[in-house]
Order: sequence, then C-alpha cells, then structure tokens
Amino acid sequence: MFILVILGYLIVGTIEMIPLYKENRKKELIIYSIFFTAAFIISLLLSLDVKIPSPTKPIENIVNKVLGK
Repeated sequence: MFILVILGYLIVGTIEMIPLYKENRKKELIIYSIFFTAAFIISLLLSLDVKIPSPTKPIENIVNKVLGK
C-alpha cells in the first residue's frame, strides 16, 4: 500500500510543482512543498498502520487558554 502512496505523491507532486518552478514562483513553491511534504509523511505513516495522535486535545487547550475558560 505504501508503494501506491509514494507513487501517487510523486505523480501529483510532479504535475503540481513543475509549473510553479517554470513560472519562477519560488514563494508558492516553498509553501506548497512544506504542506505537500507534511501531507506525504502523514499519508505514508497511515499506510504503514502507524497510530497518529489526534490534535484535538492540544487545540482545545489552546482555545480554552485564549478564551479564558
């Protein structure tokens, strides 16, 4: 399964990043690469059945601190 994830991300990454590079849109390319890499890592871990902790509790704690609850 992880081979399909890698192959899929290679295809999508190539299709999406080459035009950004050719148009010399470096800022967009950097931001896209960061998010793309994060999504790739999460997808790869999920395909390998690695349990990824939910970010719900930390986000809830931050919101409660900001709102003063």
